[in-house]
Amino acid sequence: MKSHHPKTQALLDSEPFQKNNQASLLFVESFKENALFHYEHHLFTKKLWDKFGFHPDQLNHEDDLKKVPGTMVHLYKEHEFCSVPREELALVLTSSGTGGQKSQQFLSQESLDNVKKLALSIHRSLGMASEKKYNYLCFTYDPAIANDLGTAFTDELLTNFTGKNEVYYAIQWHEESKNFELNEDGVLETLKRFAASDIPTRILGFPALLFEIIKKYDLNINLGKESWLQTGGGWKGKADQEIPKNEFRHFIQERLGIPLEHQRDLFGMVEHGIPYVDCTKGNLHIPNFARVFVRNPHNLEIVPKGERGLLHFLCSYNFSYPAPSLLTTDYGRLGSCDCGLPGETLILEGRAGVSKHKGCALKALEVIRS
Repeated sequence: MKSHHPKTQALLDSEPFQKNNQASLLFVESFKENALFHYEHHLFTKKLWDKFGFHPDQLNHEDDLKKVPGTMVHLYKEHEFCSVPREELALVLTSSGTGGQKSQQFLSQESLDNVKKLALSIHRSLGMASEKKYNYLCFTYDPAIANDLGTAFTDELLTNFTGKNEVYYAIQWHEESKNFELNEDGVLETLKRFAASDIPTRILGFPALLFEIIKKYDLNINLGKESWLQTGGGWKGKADQEIPKNEFRHFIQERLGIPLEHQRDLFGMVEHGIPYVDCTKGNLHIPNFARVFVRNPHNLEIVPKGERGLLHFLCSYNFSYPAPSLLTTDYGRLGSCDCGLPGETLILEGRAGVSKHKGCALKALEVIRS
């Protein structure tokens, strides 16, 4: 079936980590195609762009992307934004928030196929996809119950990038309490069983949960040099326990036997959908499927590379959810890496403002029994 959006398919068929004129043109053309669709199908997006006096047809070069108006992330928590009829949606993903606030991402079948395709492409390019069979321990919600939560969707998606033997989801629904709870006994039994298996292990999910389990039960097992750890969600709510990434990686190698180069972190937002994944040296790389600008919080001017500011994300894969240009409340900066991958890295530096935003990661930390 011929795609209705050929420029975006051309981008998603290309290598995710490249930095040259052709790669730049692929993204600009795809973003123009996507922005024009939302401009024509979503009234708020059209009014926002018109207010800034900028039209998608003006997107022709890389520098033009810097002029794109950003939609503040909090608007997606307060309003349901969708650019297609509801009957065309294949999936709605939710990120929970404080005071009933939540973001919902609406995915048509095309957009769902696109995000799966780009995620696999990114992980394959980073050496993380394999035909080999693995056992999975996922420190996240059981997707059979929480099938609309972004974190559950992400971890279920990640298990499809390799062959699968057994998959164990550690945060399970309990009818008695009517809540999700971390099954610590199940985690301990699963880790010991996986350690005794000839099949290597992959651990996914919230690093704070894994760290606390290891410390609480003084775990010291060897999952083998072919095993992997991919964390995501950060240390929200457990900042007092957070240790530097490099120290955490050495701790995991010592306690679980997982090599440093097989430990990767992932950053993502339900509103944005692009996974930013560590290389072997522990740096989050920005794929050519996205652009990240760092803006001065006072005037929204782009700051020089290496300086701290508000993160502004651009992407083009989603034709059902009008978030091609997302201005966040997260601080960060752009960096470099000598691992061999071209392009810039994303360095996260926390949340702006004084309010506490509770997302999926923070909610998950509440399930740890005291």
